[in-house]
Amino acid sequence: MDWNDLNLVLAICRAGTLSGAAKTLGVNHSTVFRRINAIEKQLNVRLFDRQPSGYVMTEAGEAVKRTAERIDRDVHALSRELLGRDLRLEGLLRLTSPEGVGLGLLNRHLSAFCADHPGVHVDLIITSSNLRLSRREADIAIRVTRDAPANYIGHRICKFRFCMYASPSYIDSNGDLPLEEQRWLVTDDRVDYLPPQIWKNKQHGAPRIVFSSNHTMAVIDAAKQGLGVAPLPCLLGDAENQLVRLDDPLETLTMDLWVLTHPDLRHTARVRALMTFLVAALRQETDRIEGRTAGPRPS
Repeated sequence: MDWNDLNLVLAICRAGTLSGAAKTLGVNHSTVFRRINAIEKQLNVRLFDRQPSGYVMTEAGEAVKRTAERIDRDVHALSRELLGRDLRLEGLLRLTSPEGVGLGLLNRHLSAFCADHPGVHVDLIITSSNLRLSRREADIAIRVTRDAPANYIGHRICKFRFCMYASPSYIDSNGDLPLEEQRWLVTDDRVDYLPPQIWKNKQHGAPRIVFSSNHTMAVIDAAKQGLGVAPLPCLLGDAENQLVRLDDPLETLTMDLWVLTHPDLRHTARVRALMTFLVAALRQETDRIEGRTAGPRPS
């Protein structure tokens, strides 16, 4: 087996389905189907049991998976080691950020960094998923989390706070309703830093959610149209002149904002330069991120 074969088997092991493996590898389903059948025929061994729920590893498949994972770790470790020795201020930098920070803050600051470092290509990946720095899915990560970062190094910037927002027209019609009767607009629960549960008092039951989206800007637009109340990052909600903050920041949703990288990359010139730049730039925005720049509230 060559590395391409091992990589394909590993992708199926991790995904559990041919379609999931195909998505990971960037090929079509039929290609994965044809290749795994050819590999099993070449080895004269069955690596997977085909079941209605997906592809389940046999003992032989588990043995291949262990070897493939070891090689995969070694390849990515070598990649990080070589990049860590790169002293040039040029080349590609993958920066990942959640939507709220990426859209609300970063572009204005990154334009200044790119102007000062024309040899660096910054690839900004806006996603709620925690891309793995160990696998070089990103070189630098901006994370909003309650948990202290494990296996990474970096800087805590400040608290990341949320408030409830609604349009003036919605407040005029519904402002006197108790929480359990409000119409809620939420970023759906695939975005792990904004759970739909917005208060602790269980006697109220679950919130009445009338709209959800995996994109924060869609939730903001729905709130501006008067559809309901939206818990939003303060740095986004306070910037919308068509929305009004309803209360103080929600401490049940408060998290920490971090800028992180993998320890192997800390000496790479372009990684170190962007890390230093981001820490300084985001700390300038602490008042906005922590929700201290709000306008007047409804009376």
